[in-house]
Amino acid sequence: MNKSDIVKLIRIIFSEHQDYWQQKSSEMKKYRDVYETKFWRTLDYDASMIRVETPDGYSYIESYIASLFTRAPAVVVGKDVAANVYDGAPGNPEAAQAVINRWLFKKREQIENASRLALIYDYAALKLIPQTSEQMLDKAETVAVPPWEVIVDRDAGSPLQQRYIGHTYFLTVDAAKERFGQKKFTAIPKLDYFDKYGPSNAMPRYDGQARQSIDDLPDSYLYVQVVELYDMLQDEVYFWTPQWQNGEELLERAQIPLRTCDERPIPPIALLYYSRIPDSPMEGISAMGRVYDQLYEKNILRTYWANSVRRDSRQYIYKEGTMDEEALAKITAGVDGAMIAVDNDSLDGILREVPITPISTNFDRYSAYLEQDLTKGSVIQSFAGQPTKASATEITAIASYAASEMGKLARERDALIEHISLIYLRYIYLLADEGQKAIVEAGGKAVVVTPEDLDAQFKIIALDQGSQPLADALKKQNLVALLPTLQSLGVPSPLLLEEIVRAYELPRSFVEAAANAMMQGAEPGGGVRAPTSAAAQRLESGPTEQINSAAQVANRISRGG
Repeated sequence: MNKSDIVKLIRIIFSEHQDYWQQKSSEMKKYRDVYETKFWRTLDYDASMIRVETPDGYSYIESYIASLFTRAPAVVVGKDVAANVYDGAPGNPEAAQAVINRWLFKKREQIENASRLALIYDYAALKLIPQTSEQMLDKAETVAVPPWEVIVDRDAGSPLQQRYIGHTYFLTVDAAKERFGQKKFTAIPKLDYFDKYGPSNAMPRYDGQARQSIDDLPDSYLYVQVVELYDMLQDEVYFWTPQWQNGEELLERAQIPLRTCDERPIPPIALLYYSRIPDSPMEGISAMGRVYDQLYEKNILRTYWANSVRRDSRQYIYKEGTMDEEALAKITAGVDGAMIAVDNDSLDGILREVPITPISTNFDRYSAYLEQDLTKGSVIQSFAGQPTKASATEITAIASYAASEMGKLARERDALIEHISLIYLRYIYLLADEGQKAIVEAGGKAVVVTPEDLDAQFKIIALDQGSQPLADALKKQNLVALLPTLQSLGVPSPLLLEEIVRAYELPRSFVEAAANAMMQGAEPGGGVRAPTSAAAQRLESGPTEQINSAAQVANRISRGG
């Protein structure tokens, strides 16, 4: 395509992207507010009204994050035996695994933030950007990108089938000139997605007095909006901004630099969808959107209750003329033992309490239904921090179901980690200087890594580092119950001990001590005492009794005893 056709294409794609997210801006703002516990921020309400909201939106999202990221993300790297297309260096899977895990450990916060964005909004992305560093492994930085900044091909059937993918972002004028040369940009202030659309849903204009005040600011406080679009059909990347040459020219055009070992282009953007529209897979579904109606109703109900409680006061009526102001003051003061005179032949009917109608029980029933609906919308909240009357069998079934539902989300999280890890390896290989090396720890020893070690067709598999407390406890119980069976089937005791240490997060020194004890045997020397007669009987009884003892120990650990 020629330059004019490319500019037209970018304008159309960018305009459609802007229109799409402009229509969804009010919806996204509602989800943000309920997560930030600022539910009433954009709603119309009476200023004299007491406003109450619950933190259920925050706890709903963070319960997923806590279950998905109980540990730092990590991967296992091996050779891709089926990939015979690339006939190059074999690479070093052990070094590649150590390099990726080192990087993932440092980028956990960004990965968690991308997951948080994908749960609150429709989807999210992670993008790798170059970073100036003397260290070979630190030349790439990652950022979490909200969905309104990610340009996707919504007609595609999957992320791999996209014709294009892009990112729109703001650069300061200084940064833009450093990146694209000393061009004369028509600068604008940076616009937040939730604020840039006014009541008329139109982009603000910058002319007249507003234009003059903007021009008075230094370039380090002014911005240009850049569109970075990866054309997968033409194998090119385009940089364009409407703030230069009225958007009629490209800032830059080049071949996509990031490539796989078999020379296929890779955009440095990894998408994360936790839920999709079935007939439109590139459009996500917000997890917050599934329960927003219930959160809305719950906050309205709590606010109504709060205002009703404030009006729930004791009031009295009295017969006029029977008491003077001094007598009324004594009654209001409530002084113990006060003597109050009344001018009436009988005390009956002088003072009477105003009846107060209690709030209807329908509100309690409605609140209970809201809680049930919230529970149905989450696989976690049914047993999160509150007692349940379910039986042990029902709790086990709930835990198994929740684990399977969390497994769906974990697979999407793992796909993101695997994709971003591949991009990172190719990024480091692309940016590394000739002859540059790095040292990482792999298998308990220092390994020298060169760019050639990372240039191979690897098979990257994410480790499942997330779990729910109840499902995790169920796995531990199953492990303990299976110990005798595994031993009878011939599984070596050291492997079973290592699995127990891993499952219960015991010190690795237990495994090392057991290995040393097996090597030294029952010799009196070497710091190991000769076994007593009881110990000798246990050794002679064979491994089954030893495993039963291990099962008892594990049972005690699981019971906290």
